[in-house]
Amino acid sequence: MELPNRGFFLLGLLLFFGVLVDPVAAIRFPERIPESGRQQPTQPLRVAFFALGSFWRSEAAFGCLPGVVQTSVGYAGGTKTNPKYPNLGDHAECVKVEYDPKVIQFKQLLDVFWANHDPRQVFGQGPDVGNQYRSIIFTNGTLEARLAAASKEREQTKSRSSIVTTQIQQIGTFYPAEFEHQIQVLPYFAPANLRARRKVQMLKINLS
Repeated sequence: MELPNRGFFLLGLLLFFGVLVDPVAAIRFPERIPESGRQQPTQPLRVAFFALGSFWRSEAAFGCLPGVVQTSVGYAGGTKTNPKYPNLGDHAECVKVEYDPKVIQFKQLLDVFWANHDPRQVFGQGPDVGNQYRSIIFTNGTLEARLAAASKEREQTKSRSSIVTTQIQQIGTFYPAEFEHQIQVLPYFAPANLRARRKVQMLKINLS
């Protein structure tokens, strides 16, 4: 019987005894990822608050936007502690918008705000009548207040025949609405969602 090739025979012996001496040496582990190569934490999300009528329709308008991570509805703008629907006191229904500032900016959210309601209507929005449906931009800091004021001035210049009634307020306490109001009902408000998308396109808002 012929002996196997000497080179292959020696290689086999070396591998065999190497595994016996140090089994771990025969296993290939991935190299440790250097700290500089790891993915860095993303920029923190920002939060904006708007009141533009029924908070469900408001949620539909903002929830469809690229860069908006989460929306929730609640009450703000008043003095009553722990308001509950329908006894809101002097609070307004509003939407809380959590967004990624790398994708969408507060100025763009303002454009969507103006495009999705009638800021000249007094004491309500559309069929929803009452103080709780009033138009408000809630701000968090001086910069947002300036941006809101400038956008309101631009909105007023579109027509001098009526006054923009939108209020600009520093955000105080946001009271989340009851659980049953937090359930997503966007399919019911799909037309409002589609109108919001069309208005965003018409405004040529760059959300990419």
